[in-house]
Amino acid sequence: MIAAQILGPNGTSNSALSLQPSPPLSGRAIYSAAFDHNLLVSELQALIVETKRRNPDVKEASEAALELLKGGALPREKLHENADTLLEPITRGCKTKVAKVIGISIAALQRLVSLGGVPTRKLPEVLSTLSSVANQAVDIQLKLLQTLLSILTHNNDVHDEVLGNALLLCFKLQDARVSVVSSTAAATLRQAVMLIFDRLSLLDEDPSTTSLLLPTDPPTQVEVSHSALDAYNLFSDLCLLSASSGSGSSWGKSDTDRKPTLLKLSSLQRTFGLELIESILSGYEESVKKHAELLFLLQHSLDPLLLKLLTEKPTFPIALRVLRLIFLLIRSFIDQLPKQVEMYLATLIKLDLGEFEHKDSHQGWLRVLALEITRGICGDVTLLQKIYGHYDSIEGSPKLFSKIVSSLSRLINEKPVLLGIGTQMHGLGVPHMDPTSPSTNPHASYLDLGIGMVSSAASAGVNTVNAMMGGQGGGLSSASGVKLRLIEQHEKAEAPPVPETYIYLLALQSLNAIANGIYTIVASMTTPPESVRAVASSAWPALLAALSYTIGTNLSDILFAEVLTALQDFTIACGLLDLNTPRDAFLSTLGKYAVPPPVVSAMQTYMENPNPPRNPSVISADALGFSPLGVGPPSSPPSLSDRNLACLRSTVNSARVLGPSLGKAWHDILETLQNANYLLATRKPSLGRRPTVPDRSPRGPMSPATPRPGSGAEQPEYMPEILQDLDAESIQLLINALFDSSRDLPDEAFIIFISALCQLSSEMIGATGFNPLLADVADNLSAPPTPNLALSPGHDSQRRRTSGINISHSIKSGERSFSLGKLRVVSTLNLDRIVNKQPEIGWTVITEHLIAVARHLTAPATIRTQASDTLGELLLSAVRIGNEDRIQDQVFEVLGKQVNVNPISNTLSADYEVRSAGYQTLNQILESSGHSLSVGWSTIFAMLDSICKDRPTDIASAPMAPSESAGQTPFSPGVGLDPRRPSMMLSKGNSNLVRIAFPSLQLICTDFLSALDLEAMRGCITCLGHFGQQLEDVNITLAAIGLLWTVSDAVQQTQAEGAMNLWLYLLTELMELARDSRLEVRNSAMQTLFRCIEIYGSGLTSNLWLDVFNKVIYPLLDSTEAGGDESSVLALTSVGNIFGSFMIPITKLDSFADIYQRFLDSVKKAWKDQPGNCATAGLKALERALSSMSGDRADAALAKKKEVVLNNTWQTFVEIGDTITDGSAYTQDNLLNLVKIGSQLHDQIPSSDVAKFTQLSSILRSIMTYTNSSDYRPDKDILSPLQSSISTLMAASERFSTSQKLNDLAEFTSLAYFASGEPHSAGPSTGMGTGTGVKLTYVGLSKWSMPRMVDILGKDIKGKGKAREIYEDGVIENVLGAYSIPIKLKYDCPPSNKFGEDPPLWKTAMTTFVSALDIVMDTLDTEDITLERFEAIWSQVIEVFSGILLADSSEGVSPEDESFVITHLNHLRSVILPRLGDPRIPVRLIIQLSESLRRASLLYHFDVRVNGGTTAPAIPESQEELRYWALELLISLSTRKSTQTDADEKEKRVAAISASALIKRFEETLSRWLDDQRLRGSLPFGRVREEEILFVLRHLATMHVWRGSLKTDKKGSETLAAIYEKSSRSHLFHFYPSLLQFSFLPHTPSMWIFPSEHAHLFGSPTHPPNGHQDLDSNNIQNGANGDIDEQEIDAGDGGDLIEVNAGELAKRCLELIGEELGLAN
Repeated sequence: MIAAQILGPNGTSNSALSLQPSPPLSGRAIYSAAFDHNLLVSELQALIVETKRRNPDVKEASEAALELLKGGALPREKLHENADTLLEPITRGCKTKVAKVIGISIAALQRLVSLGGVPTRKLPEVLSTLSSVANQAVDIQLKLLQTLLSILTHNNDVHDEVLGNALLLCFKLQDARVSVVSSTAAATLRQAVMLIFDRLSLLDEDPSTTSLLLPTDPPTQVEVSHSALDAYNLFSDLCLLSASSGSGSSWGKSDTDRKPTLLKLSSLQRTFGLELIESILSGYEESVKKHAELLFLLQHSLDPLLLKLLTEKPTFPIALRVLRLIFLLIRSFIDQLPKQVEMYLATLIKLDLGEFEHKDSHQGWLRVLALEITRGICGDVTLLQKIYGHYDSIEGSPKLFSKIVSSLSRLINEKPVLLGIGTQMHGLGVPHMDPTSPSTNPHASYLDLGIGMVSSAASAGVNTVNAMMGGQGGGLSSASGVKLRLIEQHEKAEAPPVPETYIYLLALQSLNAIANGIYTIVASMTTPPESVRAVASSAWPALLAALSYTIGTNLSDILFAEVLTALQDFTIACGLLDLNTPRDAFLSTLGKYAVPPPVVSAMQTYMENPNPPRNPSVISADALGFSPLGVGPPSSPPSLSDRNLACLRSTVNSARVLGPSLGKAWHDILETLQNANYLLATRKPSLGRRPTVPDRSPRGPMSPATPRPGSGAEQPEYMPEILQDLDAESIQLLINALFDSSRDLPDEAFIIFISALCQLSSEMIGATGFNPLLADVADNLSAPPTPNLALSPGHDSQRRRTSGINISHSIKSGERSFSLGKLRVVSTLNLDRIVNKQPEIGWTVITEHLIAVARHLTAPATIRTQASDTLGELLLSAVRIGNEDRIQDQVFEVLGKQVNVNPISNTLSADYEVRSAGYQTLNQILESSGHSLSVGWSTIFAMLDSICKDRPTDIASAPMAPSESAGQTPFSPGVGLDPRRPSMMLSKGNSNLVRIAFPSLQLICTDFLSALDLEAMRGCITCLGHFGQQLEDVNITLAAIGLLWTVSDAVQQTQAEGAMNLWLYLLTELMELARDSRLEVRNSAMQTLFRCIEIYGSGLTSNLWLDVFNKVIYPLLDSTEAGGDESSVLALTSVGNIFGSFMIPITKLDSFADIYQRFLDSVKKAWKDQPGNCATAGLKALERALSSMSGDRADAALAKKKEVVLNNTWQTFVEIGDTITDGSAYTQDNLLNLVKIGSQLHDQIPSSDVAKFTQLSSILRSIMTYTNSSDYRPDKDILSPLQSSISTLMAASERFSTSQKLNDLAEFTSLAYFASGEPHSAGPSTGMGTGTGVKLTYVGLSKWSMPRMVDILGKDIKGKGKAREIYEDGVIENVLGAYSIPIKLKYDCPPSNKFGEDPPLWKTAMTTFVSALDIVMDTLDTEDITLERFEAIWSQVIEVFSGILLADSSEGVSPEDESFVITHLNHLRSVILPRLGDPRIPVRLIIQLSESLRRASLLYHFDVRVNGGTTAPAIPESQEELRYWALELLISLSTRKSTQTDADEKEKRVAAISASALIKRFEETLSRWLDDQRLRGSLPFGRVREEEILFVLRHLATMHVWRGSLKTDKKGSETLAAIYEKSSRSHLFHFYPSLLQFSFLPHTPSMWIFPSEHAHLFGSPTHPPNGHQDLDSNNIQNGANGDIDEQEIDAGDGGDLIEVNAGELAKRCLELIGEELGLAN
């Protein structure tokens, strides 16, 4: 806390000022004359009232005065003329001795004086009157004093005796016992004195003068004014009276025998006299300086007085006032009284140091008073300059200013124990050490700054308790001061007690004031005066010693802030004054307190062992309370305290202000910041810093932060601004701002600044002054034996490190360099200066240092990487802002050094990281500024090419074999590297470099090819080829191949001469890559190669085409023949595309035939000798080539070459097709693509060449029936691709004959039932891998082929008249035979689908057969077909019909299937039966048909067969409706309808042939029933058998056969023979025995029939009751099961149905036999 000025305003003390009344003149300015007049009138009236009875004379005088004033306010002159009248009542009133009257009189006098109505001539009388009442009451005395002051105020011409009498009256009243009167009188005297001295400065003063004889030797006479004479006399009297007062004698007995001139006093209180003198000097300094007589008094009266008083053992009040006067004389009159001031200053210095002549008890407070005066002197920097100018600047002078500062410094160091030690200045968490023992202190130089003195003093007088407290004293705080300074305590008769440390507080504040004052002057002026520089130069040693010591003591926060501010301000002032030595010394002090070395060391210890082990058997020092005395590793993480951070901030602030002039001091500042950053950055996140609050650090029991006994709790101190915002983030921001300010440094200062940064960075990695990091590679191949060799103490023991950081600790693995980080920031901020100005201004220093660190042999990898990253940012930014060639050359020169493979350090990974960063920088440069590059392309390609082509001297330069690409890279012999180091690191590093560098090449090829000439493009192509050949990263190889395509495009667009040769060179590079051992590389290179040819082939000349085929394409094909992999496939495919796209220009080549045949040979070889995928690729290539031969344009252009192409291709196709049957394994894709070749040949072979079509059909069938594939595809639901292609070709072809197509389709249809392929798995030798396990079913093919045959048949019959041909050559039989197979198999057919809902194969066959049969029958009806073919076709038809009837059926046949079959049978019945009577149809076919019907009509079977009947139950057959349908059809074929006549010979022929089958069917039913009846008795037969027997007997009773159609085998009965020949019921005679037996059976089944049917069966003559018409047997025969159609007969409610049993039906048949024999009634 800086003390205020000792004296108050105008030099008066605060107590004096508090007692001074308001000056009357100020009131006079308020009241007007009229108002004063009225008041005077009022006072006179009051006086009249008060005296009218007892004092008539007063009354009369008052009335006279009132009469005079009744006209209003009178002018001053009128008042003076009537002064006697106006003063008469006042004089008489004062003589009455009545207090009230006296009071009114004095009040009236005061008003009259205010009006100016009392002339000077009347003043003696007035003063006499006032003196007469001076002993009255207090109120009268006070009014009297007011009146005296008014008289002196309004009467300026009061001098000499009158003035002395007025002052004498005031002095008498001052001696009054009443304090209020005494104090008022004293104040009045002060005002009177002020009034006297005020007259000295009045401009309108009377110019009349008088002579004054000064008592000099010899005497001097001067002319002075009356006012000056008054002032002289007054001041002289005061000095005289003050000197004589208190001496024990009167003034008349003094040595000088002088008497007061103006003041008629015999004595004067000395304190009051000194106060009056002080008020004169403080208020009228300038007036005193202008009057020589007054200065004479100062020299000859006041000066001896003051010195005398100081030597007479003054009391506290006297000493206080004497020292105040000394301060005024020093401050105001140093120029006028230099000798006297010198004496005063010398006296003060002695007093400050406690050097007293008399060692009495008063020395304590006298020293305090002196120090308070000194504090005031030090606070006035202008005064300090004057002191220095008078007493220090001249050689041989007493050097008082230096002595003042030195004395204060000595004083502060007087008792160190009282000030203690500030523990916060050592940091937080640092183990305490005994500061008195030098052997335990590794930082002696640090203690020399002040703490050493504390240690020595403490060792002498500190007791054991203080030692245990860590040597702390109470220190300085707010408790060290006083509420009111002693120099201001005027009323105290004795000196009040002060704290023991108050004198040190005053000394500290004085020093702070000196430092702050010098800074204020310097900071406020652009060019400070030389005197200020001299003052600072003189003061800095003592200031440094005192402040550097004091800041480390136990200070309160406010005092600490003041000291720190003083240090900071003086540091800045020294810097601004170009005082480099003191500036550096103060900066060093701030730096040491900002980052104490013990904190840094403790942090390193803690980081090495953050949790030291504890021995549980030993009692810890903490438990005993002696932990502050212990020495050892910190138990908690050390950190900087708030005060350390405040010092750090002051250091930064000072550096910011003084930056341009710091010079070499930058190194120490930067080192301090580095250490601070280390401490701030290594703190654990969980450990927060103590919050910024007033000082609450642990102290002794009487510390400033602890309430003192009896003083109450201390209030929290105000937190100074300099101690606010001390969190780590704010400090870091401040440090960052310091580096940001580097942009404002001039060039010279900037060079020094960055050089300091680079030096600091070099020191931290153990680099020496010169930098051998970029020495010749021969000197660097041998690495140091240990990584830490360059950091060992032997290499750095001579270098003094002020920070205390151990180098080996400061660069741990993973820790980044502070100096490098800040160098990056500074480079970024000053980028324009560094880049655009000469290299010496930053560029050379920074880049060389960064390269040196990045390629250092032993530096930590983290720091090397950091340096390379910083360098990369600088280079990138340099190219962005500078487009000059010089700048680009600088950038690429540095970049080349960074990516150079040498030197090789012990840490290969770091080498690769640095080089990687260089290549990343190159990429970024190209991305951001590649468009502006005008130089360096060759350098860039060399840098990129070196990764793949050039290797370090320790790496084999030969290309790696394919087997080594994933392994290790061998070392070359004779290498200086450690042979134990694995080469995998090299391989991995090279791989990373390749990945990092390649984007640069990629960027060039995509964005900057237009900027390259042909030579640069050739270099680019070569570089791409090397990147393609590298083995580290196959993806980059592929990308490089893709970029070659981009370059190819750029070359083609170049019109320069030689572009085509360059393009061919590019193709050869691609060809080399296409021969790579890696499959994906070969594929990519081939794709790019052939794409280049395809894109630009149209523009190639014939010669270039020949070069492309002979030098590129066919050499590439030859190299891939042995591989048989994807590359071979790609090569064949691409060559095919070349032929397909450029067949026309290729055919124009003279050697076209050889070129094309060579292509066909490659295709054939791929089919025969290479895996299936190669065979497929070859066929596709051939297909692509053949496709170019189609089309009008191709026909016109290739007319001459087409025949050659087709013949050669056909021959190759036939040779390939012949291999289908040799047992070789081919895939479906092979066969499918072979079919496509056949399809293309099919389209281009002339239609007349039947032999080739026949051969083609044979090859296609062999392909279709090939069953040795490894990759069959499901063919149930749909056709396989191969089947689809062949079938579609055959069915849609217009070139194959109808017979060929139908025969092939018929064969394809039957394949599903006879030629299904088994799942196939190719063996190891086939090269086709594992088969799919899918069975080749041909089901889909069969489903597809059956309707296609119908379509072809229908198309053919309507087409070109070739129907007879397919009927004559047996094709129709094949077609019908193909349909019969699934029809006969029916449910035994393979499933028609797996996932779909296609109908079963037999349904498809039945449906398509019906459609085909319609076409065939129509054709047979119209065409004249040979009998042989006719019978063959009908034989197939009957075979299919029989197959439908007799197809095996499971028991669970659905009604839908049965209805489906019946529906199609009905259609076939309508087609076949009308044509069955054709004479060309053989009898055997009709017999076959009738026999099939008989067999199909069987309704049941038995599990056992026993002749002679059985009791076993009959097992019904399925499809009962179909079986009845077959039985009905057999009956229909064998019987005669009512509409038929004997002329229908065809029907009669069919019936005669079929009758035997019908008789056999009925006989089986009747005989089996009778045989079983004999055994079963009354046991029921079952529904099927009962319904069957009733069906047979009903039809026997109702049907009619053709006469003569039945023959009897019984001989000898002519009647019977005649009956068989003529009767239509001859069939009844055949069953007569059985019918007879039936008629006698007791139990026969029955049925219910309608009355109309009953009438028809039994011949009833009556009609049924419901009126139904009679139905003949034909109607019954056409109904289901012989029943009447329910749609035609209404059964009603069933009440009129008639039950008929089998016996009755048998009897009815017997009746009919009788009727036929004529036996009926």
